[in-house]
Amino acid sequence: MTILGGLEGIAFVNTPFANVTDDWPDIQFHMAPASLNSDGGARVKKVLGLREDLYKEVFHPIENTYSWTIMPLLLRPRSRGWVRLKSKNPFHYPLMNPNYFEDPFDAATLVEGAKIALRVGDAKVFKQFGNRLHRKSLPNCKQHKFLSDEYLDCQVRTISMTIYHPVGTAKMGPHWDPGAVVDPRLRVYGISGLRVIDASVMPTIVSGNTNAAVIMIGEKGAHMIKEDWLGHDR
Repeated sequence: MTILGGLEGIAFVNTPFANVTDDWPDIQFHMAPASLNSDGGARVKKVLGLREDLYKEVFHPIENTYSWTIMPLLLRPRSRGWVRLKSKNPFHYPLMNPNYFEDPFDAATLVEGAKIALRVGDAKVFKQFGNRLHRKSLPNCKQHKFLSDEYLDCQVRTISMTIYHPVGTAKMGPHWDPGAVVDPRLRVYGISGLRVIDASVMPTIVSGNTNAAVIMIGEKGAHMIKEDWLGHDR
C-alpha cells in the first residue's frame, strides 16, 4: 500500500535522431515495477486492447511473476490524430482516431528509444538481481529477427498507448487559424460564456508529463476568469 503509483523512476534520453542543438531529449523512460503479466491478465491487457491470443502466447507463461518494465515514450510525435462528432446527438460517443505512426519518423524514434532501454536493462547494476529479458517474440512479429530494428518497429506498432497524456483536441490559436478552438483567453470561438481550461488547449504536447503544464493552464484560466468577472486581479 506504500509503493509509488506505477512508476519508480524516469529518465530523459537522446536517440540518434535528437537535435543536438535542442535543450531537450526526444525520449522519456517510464520505469515501472511491473509488466503486462503482473495482474494476471485482469486489466492491463484490456486497457491496451491486446488480442487474447497475443497475451496468451507472450505474457500468460509469466503471469504473476516478478517483472519490471522500461517504457520508452515519444516526447514530440509528428503524427496527429483527431476527434470528431459522430452525430448531432450529444449522447453519442465521438469518433476518435489517434493516428499513431502516420509519420514513420515516430516509429523510428521509438525503435531507437527501445534499443537504449534494452541497454539499460542489461546494465551490470541490474544483473545482481538476476535481471533477464523475457525473450518471447510477439506472434505477429516472428518473421523478423528478435530485437532487430524490424522486429522492434513491429513491436512498437503492435503495443502503443498515449500513457494518459493526450492533448490538443481544443487547440488554442488566433481567430484566423481554422484548427483553433479557443482564443488566447481560453474562450471557445463562436460560443459565448464557454471556456476550455485543460490539456486539450495545447497546440502541441509538452516534452514530458503533462501534469505541471495542466496545473499552470488551470491557474492561468482561473486568473483570467477573475479578471473578466471582477474587473481586476485578486
